Amino acid sequence: MIPEHIDKKLKMFRKETFAVLEEKEQIEIGEKKKEGEVKLVFTAQERALIFKSPENYVLPYLDGQQRGARACADVFIFRQNKEKWDLHIIEFKKTINTDTIGKSRWQFTMGIYNARGLAGFLGMEIENICLYSGFRKDSLTDLEDSSLISLRVQITGEASEKRKQWLQGKCQLTVDGKDVVFLHQKIKLDQNGHGSITL
Repeated sequence: MIPEHIDKKLKMFRKETFAVLEEKEQIEIGEKKKEGEVKLVFTAQERALIFKSPENYVLPYLDGQQRGARACADVFIFRQNKEKWDLHIIEFKKTINTDTIGKSRWQFTMGIYNARGLAGFLGMEIENICLYSGFRKDSLTDLEDSSLISLRVQITGEASEKRKQWLQGKCQLTVDGKDVVFLHQKIKLDQNGHGSITL
């Protein structure tokens, strides 16, 4: 069971914005965009609290006129870990390349800030954070699918570092003015945008 103090506060939330799952329960999460639909079946290994489409509910104090201020990742999953909670943040992209990785990094950063705001309100202490990218095509790993121009870009400077981190399953973000490296896991989707994950 979700702790009583958290359950009471969740009653103040719009029901369509979150879901509470017990062990072995499943839910379909995803998004609909012009680039395509995503349907990800999530199976809980432990008790989990999922916030769907947090990018639609970012902190209202943030100024939407400032570039990137209202950016956010696509899904937050809080998984109970004894008295604390682990935070899993998912971002969906149709194709992974150096440009989309750069955009994802900012969405992950803003996702962490917004998820911490939710956790603070609910009285949950976050212990670990892990990042996930759901995608159909991976242009950073499948170099044979990349054009020569794209390949040349990938092996220079910052783009090379993005590719290296992607291949190593890591993602470096600047959070609260400090560079922090997070685990970054891949969720391969099929051509219809369907996939599954168990946490």
